[in-house]
Amino acid sequence: MGTKLAIIMKESIPFICHEISTMTSPKPTILITELFGSLVLPIAEHFNMSKFVFWPSSAWNVALSLHTPTLDKVVEGEFTDQEEFIQIPGCNPISPCDLFSPFLDRNDQLYHEYLPMCEELRKVDGIFVNTFLELEAKTILALRSGKIYKVPIYPIGPLIREAKKQNCDDENRDYVIDWLDKQEEESVIYVSLGSGYTMSHEQIKEMALGLELSGKKFVWSLRPPSTKAGNDRYLTAGEDAGSNGVPKTRASVSAFPDEFHKIQNRGLVIMDWAPQLEILKHSSIGVFVSHCGWNSILESVSCGVPIVGWPLFADQLMNAETMAKEIGIGIRLNVAQSTKVVGSEEIGKTIWKIMDKEDIEGCAMRKRVKELKHIAEKIWSQDGPSFCEMTNAFVKMSHTNGV
Repeated sequence: MGTKLAIIMKESIPFICHEISTMTSPKPTILITELFGSLVLPIAEHFNMSKFVFWPSSAWNVALSLHTPTLDKVVEGEFTDQEEFIQIPGCNPISPCDLFSPFLDRNDQLYHEYLPMCEELRKVDGIFVNTFLELEAKTILALRSGKIYKVPIYPIGPLIREAKKQNCDDENRDYVIDWLDKQEEESVIYVSLGSGYTMSHEQIKEMALGLELSGKKFVWSLRPPSTKAGNDRYLTAGEDAGSNGVPKTRASVSAFPDEFHKIQNRGLVIMDWAPQLEILKHSSIGVFVSHCGWNSILESVSCGVPIVGWPLFADQLMNAETMAKEIGIGIRLNVAQSTKVVGSEEIGKTIWKIMDKEDIEGCAMRKRVKELKHIAEKIWSQDGPSFCEMTNAFVKMSHTNGV
């Protein structure tokens, strides 16, 4: 993926230069790109423009990227072979095993593309980060202190999509929301591990058994391990299921355990795209079992829903650590290293801990995420901090460029 993006950006440079050269009234003064577009940043110098990077992930991820050129010089051998945690000045340390893809092999092309991007990142006039101070205070303050590298940081999050028409048609959306309307407040588990992951048969069985052990109702957005039959989308393990409570599609019959009938009246399995933000906004949702993509974390925070973290790849492992250790709104699941499967007992007890009204840690997580929700609701008002961060950055650069 990284190589393809690098090629696309390199091939785009002549077109971008041409387009900028035609903009004369008014003349552009600021160039903003995403990290993987950093190869075009030298264009800004050619046209005497300020250059910014928009960072859609966490501030901790920014800290790691700014510190990567230093790590490249001081760490010997592979990052994943290091016995001690990776240290970033002022930030929470991280296990080498949780570093994302470019760090897995220093001889790989992906690392050799990522390192120059990090070096370019150090040269920008500012970084807009999709986070906010109260969410990642420790990391943002470390970045602003210059301990890592002195680059202006502007937290402008949370930036999330509206719930309307989120790749889910009205009929599909109504089916889910109508079911949730019948449930009690904060009584339902929402399970979704993103669109880029398909569970193995073994993991599906463990997940189903884990939901049984939790004793809670659930909505499970599941990509089946094989092609599903017809246009079956919503499968309740009850009236719309077979006699033993197993959903009726060819894809799921062999995947779900025989014991699934024990929770036949408690769940809704969605074999299609789910309207995630609308589900999370619903008052019946009590916890989100998530892969910890940064957008999903921000959506969960904006809805006041604690998280059971189930990271899979890319920056999700780092996000899960940030979510659990720094933000304090959930728990990261433990994966059995021998099988790479999360066991049903681990799933069930973790869900129960967060949702249990008597559990001290669970109560603290629910309280924390609701506090962040209230902050996030006001953060993009005209006088809100994220609005002011964005405005101040542009005003500063406009003055610098003589506008």
